[in-house]
Amino acid sequence: MSDMRKIIIDDREIQIDGAMTLIQACEQAGVEVPRFCYHERLTIAGNCRMCLVEVVGGPPKPAASCAMQVRDLRPGPEGQLPVVKTNSPMVKKAREGVMEFLLINHPLDCPICDQGGECDLQDQAMVYGVDFSRFREPKRASDDLDLGPLVETHMTRCISCTRCVRFTQRLLV
Repeated sequence: MSDMRKIIIDDREIQIDGAMTLIQACEQAGVEVPRFCYHERLTIAGNCRMCLVEVVGGPPKPAASCAMQVRDLRPGPEGQLPVVKTNSPMVKKAREGVMEFLLINHPLDCPICDQGGECDLQDQAMVYGVDFSRFREPKRASDDLDLGPLVETHMTRCISCTRCVRFTQRLLV
């Protein structure tokens, strides 16, 4: 038996299973939420912080939509439906900060990149980032890791999403 809940996402009322995460609920509502670490077949990490949303009536800070379930939302003081905002000023400012942080050690011009213009990081930096960085320190350099024949790493471009780690852990189970 499913636990169906009604919530409002960006002024759209939807009915969704309470066990779903907010990022899945947003997808069901047709709202795109940026993400790097989230993958539907991997464990939840919530460490990239790009999927931040505002939960109205919740804590006065953005919440990671990949790590919060619909059943965790509380109704308003007079029984109103829970409201989730994905494009509020708070969320936009938080995503800009996250993008700036992720790009501290990752150049956007990527002279050694093999993505050929299909880079999620570049795309999301254009949409959700800012056009300048306050950081002037040298970029971090590190050696590539050998995680076996199925996972290739380029650690100088790592944004610490931990997808590679979670993927290899899943193979070992």
